[in-house]
Amino acid sequence: MSVLKVKKILLEVAVIFLGGIALYFATSHNAFMYQQPILQVTAVENGKTSVTKDEFSNRDEQTTQRLTGRILNGSSKGEKYTFSNTYTKSGGIDQKFHVGQQLFVNLYHQKGRTSVSVSTYKRDTYFAILVWIMLCLLLLVMKIKGLRALGSVLFNFILFILIVQLDVNWNITSFFAIFACSALIFTALTLVWILGWNKQCLITLEAIVIGTALAFAICIFAMWITNDQGMHYEALDFATQQPKQLFLAASVIGLLGTVMDAATDIVSTLFEMKRRQPQVGFKRLYSSGKQVGKSIMGPLVNVLLLIFFAETFTLAILYFRTGNSIGYTFSWTMSLGLVQSLISGIGITLVIPTASFLAAITLGRTEK
Repeated sequence: MSVLKVKKILLEVAVIFLGGIALYFATSHNAFMYQQPILQVTAVENGKTSVTKDEFSNRDEQTTQRLTGRILNGSSKGEKYTFSNTYTKSGGIDQKFHVGQQLFVNLYHQKGRTSVSVSTYKRDTYFAILVWIMLCLLLLVMKIKGLRALGSVLFNFILFILIVQLDVNWNITSFFAIFACSALIFTALTLVWILGWNKQCLITLEAIVIGTALAFAICIFAMWITNDQGMHYEALDFATQQPKQLFLAASVIGLLGTVMDAATDIVSTLFEMKRRQPQVGFKRLYSSGKQVGKSIMGPLVNVLLLIFFAETFTLAILYFRTGNSIGYTFSWTMSLGLVQSLISGIGITLVIPTASFLAAITLGRTEK
């Protein structure tokens, strides 16, 4: 390894390290940017721990803390307050606080006295450091392509927030079409951003649209023929609009994501194969595409199941610990997520031959 390359690596490491320190310092001292009062804990006194037990024989430990802290922003900046916080060992709906932590609090003034209640923990420092680490890894591993991928994520996130805000402000009744079309737009923009507007992008987009449409059509047909039996749409968290439409919108977004992953891998592999072996024909391309699909199908389906388990694990444990049966717990915590995973699995299965055929027929020619 040359001396110049070693110096370059050392410089990159130094920039990453110093940048992380600067970011940590900036986010730790940015209380002036928030309107809600922020309190920094300066002293903690833990009381005695008591054992609690409910009617389902669930045991827990409960402790009351006496916290002292100083307000960092707003009209009460610099003032000190003492208040209590009760936390449990399980930490299900509460949290133990330590000296140095910053908390969002609410201040209540009554009859010359001020009481303090904790709203939530200030987590922007941890979030900023994680984002910084992700950016550095993308730059080190993928260079400019990593930044382009991140840019597409940010762009789609902003568009998604705008669509949600549009739905909230206009209070649209039939909003499924809006979210479905926006998800398709997100997909197209992402492909153009990453791949550029070329033949590979067009074929990938066609495969995604066809695979998604077929899988979703099968889903709608199955739900229609079974009359939505066993589908507890009301179990959706914070469903303030029509729950079935919310479920379908979420299903389409998840389906597009998984289908896009599979189609991109297959089409990219076949294009690279064609560049390396210009003489390859339709049959070999189509067969290779299916082989690629078979190799990624297992991991993708397992990823879907792991995401499903991660989303429902905590709530399912709560249901089990409060005396509910397996059937009842599954119906109200797992059924909708499992259906969405099945829809995405069907989409992966259908997009494998679709993407392989479209890429092969576009790139292939008669083998000699």
